[in-house]
Amino acid sequence: MAVKRTKLNRGQLLAAAVEASGLNKEEAAKKAGYTRSAYYKHIENPNLSYHILIAYGKAIKHDFTEEFPDMPKYVMEDPETAYGKPKTIEEAVHIADHWKNKYLELLEKYNRLIEERIERK
Repeated sequence: MAVKRTKLNRGQLLAAAVEASGLNKEEAAKKAGYTRSAYYKHIENPNLSYHILIAYGKAIKHDFTEEFPDMPKYVMEDPETAYGKPKTIEEAVHIADHWKNKYLELLEKYNRLIEERIERK
């Protein structure tokens, strides 16, 4: 039985990520290079362009490639240099989670490469 995948609403995910970032809507839009009114148009668009999501992702320090693996990867600032020393336990946990996820992603790629090499022999 095939699993039906529902298409994620990019605008709604942007709104949720901005809310979770702790920035207000106007700050997030400004940091991404947009106006507040553009932000409201963006969150209403279920097929928001990836380049817009990337701009917001960099502004609010959110990696949208986790929700949309097919979108181009983008470089966010190093969390330690972007945030400085963590001021709260939540910030420390966020930085730790960021590096843990990076490590797991690389480990999965490494394991796939090893499996492919074993299968070729």
